Amino acid sequence: MKILDICKTIREKDRLAAILLTVLFVLQIIPILYLGRFNHPTSDDFKYGAYSHTAWQETGSLAAVVEAAAKGVAEDYRTWQGSYSALFLMRLEPTVFGEKYYGLVPFIMLGLLTAGTLYFMRTLCKVVLRSGTLHYISMSMLILSFCVQFSPVASEQFFWYNSSVYYNAFHALLLFYLGWLVRFGYQGKKRYIVYMAAGGFLIGGGNYVTALFLVVSHATALGLLWFVKRRKEFWAVLFLWLEFLACFAVSAAAPGNGIRGAEIAGYGAVSSIIRSLLQGVRYYMAWLDKWWLLGALVMLPMMLGLIRKTSFQFPWPGFVLLYLYGAFSAMSCPTFYALGSTGPGRIINIIYDSFLVVSYVQTFYLLGYICRRWEDAVTDEPKRKERLRGLFVTLYNGAVVSLCMSLLLAGNILDMTTVTACKVWIKGEGKQYDLEYRERLAVLEDETVTDVVFAPYTVEPELVFIADGTEDPSFVNNREWADFYGKNSLVIRTEE
Repeated sequence: MKILDICKTIREKDRLAAILLTVLFVLQIIPILYLGRFNHPTSDDFKYGAYSHTAWQETGSLAAVVEAAAKGVAEDYRTWQGSYSALFLMRLEPTVFGEKYYGLVPFIMLGLLTAGTLYFMRTLCKVVLRSGTLHYISMSMLILSFCVQFSPVASEQFFWYNSSVYYNAFHALLLFYLGWLVRFGYQGKKRYIVYMAAGGFLIGGGNYVTALFLVVSHATALGLLWFVKRRKEFWAVLFLWLEFLACFAVSAAAPGNGIRGAEIAGYGAVSSIIRSLLQGVRYYMAWLDKWWLLGALVMLPMMLGLIRKTSFQFPWPGFVLLYLYGAFSAMSCPTFYALGSTGPGRIINIIYDSFLVVSYVQTFYLLGYICRRWEDAVTDEPKRKERLRGLFVTLYNGAVVSLCMSLLLAGNILDMTTVTACKVWIKGEGKQYDLEYRERLAVLEDETVTDVVFAPYTVEPELVFIADGTEDPSFVNNREWADFYGKNSLVIRTEE
């Protein structure tokens, strides 16, 4: 009876932790989602949505919109870039169907990131570790909280559709794909082949950062399946890998890539690899901060619970940790190769999200190795084991309390995404920006006005404001904006 009571208590604590962390996460994103009502299209949203918007305005037919989007993808493939599936999704931005729908962007992007993270973490806990606990929910909520609060450029990850669909959405799809890959390796169910075939087609035509990570992940899966002699699954995954590589090759071979690449100077292949490995060190040094440590401390009891319930011995920790580091660092290769830099903030966003997952998996693996060695060392000394456990609990509680106090007093808490959203909301900047945007929209929808002149916005609220036009009517954003609404020209003119 005592054992049953202990099990019941553990399950209750597990459930309580999952509920509390989920509620905390929901409370964090409410102010962010509320800002959606002040969110409006900008910059490349107009460029990629122009054909589709015209088709919808003229026909009201979804088939016509899809046809127009496909036409735009074919044009960009020849003249700009080969990311066919990403370009197609870009041309379905919400404003195509009506201005009011653009406010759904943060709901869509946060929803995708949340679903992908939960699915991947559930796969690791339920399928790999065969755990019946709700730890995957608790750990997912912690990781998601950090993804949201410390997103390097939250406006480009959750509010600007063109940017977020190209990176955030494909990062979420990658998490689903990795979950399918792991489940197929363990369970061999054929439905995952269908899922991965569709996912490979999409990711192969997405951003190159996500695609390269999948290349490495597939190669890893093939090596593991061959090692454990799962030949049937090995050949299926090899076929899927070749399918994905073919799609990736179609994207990379686009004539538009050559035209665009001629305008930008990147590094060579070897130099890009070396720089990526060094950049990985910089990311770890910057992101292994007190907040990350707090997340690790909160997850520690959950990790220990998972370790106790698995018989896995966690061999070769040095090799595993370095391999995961190398896979993470590979995400920087495409930008060094193509751009000669780490890339813009929207790329750093998904690299940071990947860092959180990879670094906590590394922590779990290293902790598992330490626990296995510790168990071997104190097996014959139960009293010593009990004393060490009591000392650990005391030190752990002290560390959590001290760290929480330190973080609450830290100045960077004011830079969190939720705090920023609250400031935009309370100060009324979002409402003022929305009012001025709608005044502009009335002019843009007036068919009698062909040459548009706007005054600059009086406010530029964080998160929802991305960019504005300029005084030059030939500036690319001005031209795209004018074309979207069928105007001859558009300028933003500062009054003398």
